[in-house]
Amino acid sequence: MINVEKFINKKNELLSCVFLNNKHVLHILLCFDDNYALSAGVDIVSVIENNKNNQLYFHIFTHNISQENRKKFASIKFDNASITEYVINDEFKIDQKNTKQFPISACVRLIAPIILKDIAERLLYIDSDTLCFKNLNFINEVNLDSAIVAAVADEPYMQESQCAKYNITYGTYFNSGVMLINIPLWCQEDITSKTLTLLNSGEKYQYPDQDVLNIAIGEKRILLATKYNNLLALSINGNEDSIVPDNTVLIHYITKNKPWHQPYRSTLFDFYLQQSPWKNDELPLYSCRKTSSIRAYSRLMFKQKKYLLSIKHYLIYLKVKFTK
Repeated sequence: MINVEKFINKKNELLSCVFLNNKHVLHILLCFDDNYALSAGVDIVSVIENNKNNQLYFHIFTHNISQENRKKFASIKFDNASITEYVINDEFKIDQKNTKQFPISACVRLIAPIILKDIAERLLYIDSDTLCFKNLNFINEVNLDSAIVAAVADEPYMQESQCAKYNITYGTYFNSGVMLINIPLWCQEDITSKTLTLLNSGEKYQYPDQDVLNIAIGEKRILLATKYNNLLALSINGNEDSIVPDNTVLIHYITKNKPWHQPYRSTLFDFYLQQSPWKNDELPLYSCRKTSSIRAYSRLMFKQKKYLLSIKHYLIYLKVKFTK
């Protein structure tokens, strides 16, 4: 088993709570860099707001976040929650082929179960671009006796492309944005070593951490109902998150269209943003990694008859597109 402790610079207790019964604490994991600190903070607020009767322990694994954002996490004040930060150092390395499209922080979830093995047996990992609608009692209710991970099956187009590629039973390729992890079995099967070996083998994966998790976990997975990870693609001013089924527990903003970018602003996301320490932050106009997001903002400005801004950002779109 890999010595993962060497990847941790230090631990910061950002919010401490005395739990009445440690057996009933819900342990929740988020991993992110500074680009996703705001959304991770809003995500945490949404979980707390919808789990006021639960004891919550957030384990946040951070990579290169600012001191300003760290202070904001520390300013979150609820009497049923604790937040511990684990600061990842540059010893944690992933082959550059697998970090071109995705930040290295996306792979940090692969080491977290070992670091937390003496703290929890069940761990809910949630991406920083998710939001919580309802209580997370399912963490303690799902039968994980023979499963390393319980997760939601990914979209049909992902089943078509990834199952055949990696010899996975069709329909069982899961989305790793929300995962309920059986830590003892994860450690027993040495999933951390297996996944990191695959990522650093020289092969390029289209969806790096997700692909290698599906390969390494094999058949030891349970598929959860869609309500636990409702995969949602936003369109300009679409507010698609306002029309999800009533039983939805977690929504997941897939694609690079995020609700904190101007063309895709979401009433739901804004509701939790306003309850967070980031409520006065200036939000980015769009994702600089995605040209279509820049173009979408240009179109939005045109619809609002802000023609100079529209032209300006269309020129930015052209510059980014042709210099990639």
